[in-house]
This record gives sequence, structure tokens and C-alpha cells, in this order.
Amino acid sequence: MNNLTIDIGNINDIIKKIIQQISNSRKQILEIVDNVRIEYENQKSELLLIRANIDKVIKEVDALEAQDKLMRKKLVEISKKFNAYNEDEIKYVYESASDIRVKFIIKQNDERQLRERRNTLETVLKKSIKNIDNSEKIINQISIAMGYLEGDILSVLEGADKSSEMFIGIKILEAQENERRRISRDIHDGPAQHIASIIMKADICKKVIQKDLDEGLKELSDLKESVKVALKEIRSIIFDLRPMTLDDLGLNKTIEQAVKSISEDFSMDIKLKLKPMETEVESIIQVAVFRIIQEILNNIKKHSKAKHLEVKLDFGAKYLSLIISDDGIGFDVEETLKRVKTKGTSYGLIGILDRVNQLQGQIHIKSWAGAGCVYNVLLPVNREVIRDGEKGH
Repeated sequence: MNNLTIDIGNINDIIKKIIQQISNSRKQILEIVDNVRIEYENQKSELLLIRANIDKVIKEVDALEAQDKLMRKKLVEISKKFNAYNEDEIKYVYESASDIRVKFIIKQNDERQLRERRNTLETVLKKSIKNIDNSEKIINQISIAMGYLEGDILSVLEGADKSSEMFIGIKILEAQENERRRISRDIHDGPAQHIASIIMKADICKKVIQKDLDEGLKELSDLKESVKVALKEIRSIIFDLRPMTLDDLGLNKTIEQAVKSISEDFSMDIKLKLKPMETEVESIIQVAVFRIIQEILNNIKKHSKAKHLEVKLDFGAKYLSLIISDDGIGFDVEETLKRVKTKGTSYGLIGILDRVNQLQGQIHIKSWAGAGCVYNVLLPVNREVIRDGEKGH
């Protein structure tokens, strides 16, 4: 036993060193990704500017082309009626035609160069996005590995039979890392972009107002709309993280808001049957219920092709009942759950199962191909019920 203890102690030291090395590697990769992101943003800004310049140059080319055609007609007319014009008039027309022709060719070259630069930047940006995505996946995998190594690995070395629980734990860690990535990307691609645009528009507004007050006011109006969009996206992200309406309006109203949003975005007919909360439901349970509903509805909208849904929520003295049914294409429950637990192909479903299990609840999923699906969830209303259940075991 002593030898085993010494061996495990040595292994523990080795694991700590490995974790430190992995952590240092992760920091280095994060620095590289940050630099790639900065370069990506600079290239993206340049691309936006080039696209704006292309639009401007195209208009100038079109105008010069029209002038060039007009001057060529004028030259043809002079050639036909050469004697009708004096020397100065002929010289002026020829010089004007030549000047416009030169400007036209130069602008065409400018347009061609801008298009070539645009195409190059678009190719580079696609590669940058791919590199960032691949780097994020590596960071994600490193984070999962660190979470695993920092967790219950010693219990495995001591022979504890926890493989299935730890496998699910790893998948939950992976789901959490993916959720962090999703939130980071939502912020980066949503409000962060709008705020960057707002800063640029604010500078433009200042310059435009100095030249033309009416045009400046129009720019301010556009600026206001950009602020509204950014604010809406920020509120949406906050709502996903922790719906403030849970504290302000309660669980039922929060569910109604979430369902309304999904119903509008995905053209689904969703019926709600929510019993008024007469029983005191603990805050942590309310959050769990809301998250479970969110995940189930996300799964339905992604995979089921359902047109009609029904959400029922009932409250008892000790337990609450949640039933969500749809008329979608259905799936093989046993095969899907097996795949989820062995391959981790549905992080949302893993999250649902984990939440229910952590709260000592029950979940039953019934589905058949072409016959929709029914999720039946039973949860305690507070932790006292959970503790009573544990004592009973």
C-alpha cells in the first residue's frame, strides 16, 4: 500500500508538471490567436474601406465612360464638319477628349487594382478565419485536457470504477468550453463589431456635420440605429447567460419571452400551458428549468423540422413536471442516447441529462421516426426535497 501511495505521489507530481507545460502552451497559442485576430481585424477594416472605394471608383468610371463616349461623338461630329469649327475649338475638343480618355483609363486601372486587392484580402481573411477556428479548437481541447487532469484522475489510478461518470464529466467540460467559445464569438461577431462601426460612424458624423448639417443629421440617425442593434444583441447575450426576468417577473414570464422569440424567428406554432407558481420553487431550480427548456427547444429547432410544439409546466408540493412535445421527424431515442454518451455528438442533450441528474430528477424521452418527440422531466422544487431523496436512498 505504501509503495502504491509513493507511486501515486510521484505520478501526481508528474501530472502537475504536465499541467503546467500544457498551461504554458495554451498561453502561447492564445497570444498567437490574439495576434492573428488583430491582423484579421486590420485586414477586415482594410477590406471594408476597399469595398467602399470600389463603389466610389465604379461610379467615377461610369461617369468618365459616359463623358468619353460623348467626346468621341463630338470628335466624329468635328471630323464630319471640320470646316465648321475654328482651330481653337478643334484644339479644345481634342485636348478635352484626350484628357478624359486618360482619366478614364487611369480610373479603370484603379478599379482593377482595388478589385485584385479585395480578392486577395477576401482569400486571406477566409484562411485567417479557418486558422482562428482551428486554434480555438486546439485551445478548447487543451482546456478539456487540463480540466480532466486537474479532476479525478487519481481516483482512476487507485482503481475506482468511475469511467462512465468521468466520461460524461469530460463531455460536460467540452460542452462548457464550447459554450464559452459560442458566447465569445457572439460578442465578437455581434456587439463588438457594431461598437467598432459606431466609433467609425461617430468620426464620420463629426466631419459630415462640419460640411453639411442635414447630411450629418442623417448620419446621426444611422448611428442611433447601430447603437440600438448593438444594445439588442448585448441584451440577448445577457438573457442567454442569466435571464434577469427570472428575478423580476418569475419563471413563467421568462419562459413566455423565450418561446415568443423562438416562435417569431423560426415560424413555429408553440402552445404554452404554464400553471401559476403556487409552490415556492428555489432559484437554482428555476434556472435549471429554464436552461432545460432552452436546450430542448434548441434541439427541436435544429433537428426536428417541427411546426407545432407544446410546453406544459405543472407544479406540485415537492416536484414540478415539464412536458415538451413536438410534431417533428422524431428519432431513435435509445440509439441517440447511446451515441451521445459514447461519442458526445450532442452537447445540448448531455447538458439536459446532466442538469436533471445533478438535481436528483428524472427525464424520459419518447420518440418514433415520423411521429415527433415528447420530453418528460420531473424535478424537485427545492434542495430540501433533494436532500430528503438522498436520505431515502
